[in-house]
Amino acid sequence: MKHVLRYVVLWSMLILLVGNVQAVGTGTLSFSANPRSPDLYLIDSTGKNLRKLTTDHINKRSPTWSPDGRFFAYQSNDDGDPDIYVMDVRNKTSRQLTNHPERDLSPAWSPNGKWIAFESDRTGDLHIYRIDVDGSNLMRLTKRGDNQSPAWSPDSQWLAYNSYQEGNRDAGIRGRQFLSVMTADGKRTRQLTEDLNMSGCTWAPDGKQIAFAAGNIGKDGMNISVIDVNGHNRRALTEVGPNAWARSPSWSPDGKWIAYFFKSLPVLDVDLGHGIRAIDFWSGDSVICIISPEGNNDAQQLKATRRLSSNPVWVPDGFFPVSPQLQLLPTQWGHLKK
Repeated sequence: MKHVLRYVVLWSMLILLVGNVQAVGTGTLSFSANPRSPDLYLIDSTGKNLRKLTTDHINKRSPTWSPDGRFFAYQSNDDGDPDIYVMDVRNKTSRQLTNHPERDLSPAWSPNGKWIAFESDRTGDLHIYRIDVDGSNLMRLTKRGDNQSPAWSPDSQWLAYNSYQEGNRDAGIRGRQFLSVMTADGKRTRQLTEDLNMSGCTWAPDGKQIAFAAGNIGKDGMNISVIDVNGHNRRALTEVGPNAWARSPSWSPDGKWIAYFFKSLPVLDVDLGHGIRAIDFWSGDSVICIISPEGNNDAQQLKATRRLSSNPVWVPDGFFPVSPQLQLLPTQWGHLKK
């Protein structure tokens, strides 16, 4: 009888563990690879079916999808300074959306399909701009400071972004940094946080919360947090520890998961009596992770994205499927402490 009970308990634990992994669902993530591989990749949120979306070896960074999933915008510096391009997934053709001698970065496609927001230093400071998807009606939205990482609200009425104020980039003075929101025309702005060291933000599909990356890498690490859009109820979802960062969060379309980019850095211990000795040398590998916005479980690593990954972005439900002839690579799940 004891053996039977033992088997029942073990089997129940196995079912719970498998259920926990499968609970991530069937969404798809896109991400740009490291500099050694300029193409874009796709992977299922279950950690399986890693495949290349593009194979033209043209440098692509910061992909952002049209609502119907047929197009994605990206930044590329293959022709010099980075500009914004749009690719048709169906026929794999690209068109240039911006053309400026300064940097155009971090495109964000509005959920209503009309606009692409991006950051640019074409005036000296980094500002957020909005442009129609056909390349017309360019509009500068921010007025002062350095402003980065635009992210649209689900109704396309607001943009969240990282805002630096009172600094001097040329002098190396960081100034104060905030998570802020503004209307789609830039006429109204609101600061949500106090001074933070930030890296990327994303809206919840219901428009009620914003996830963002913030922290001190050398102290507690950079972590993913969630805050209400009124600036209340901030809470951390991850605790990566010193010399590591979790950044570039992306909220899943169903609202159940947040994907983010995780990376650890080499750590050296300084012994003044015997010189410098390495006691814990982290590989520095990067990997995409997924965590519940409720913060009630450990993050799941998509191990197949190691050394490939950078900023993850969820693919819309209407995504036009890629060729089944693309190579699929073996993938597996891992676990990471919050």
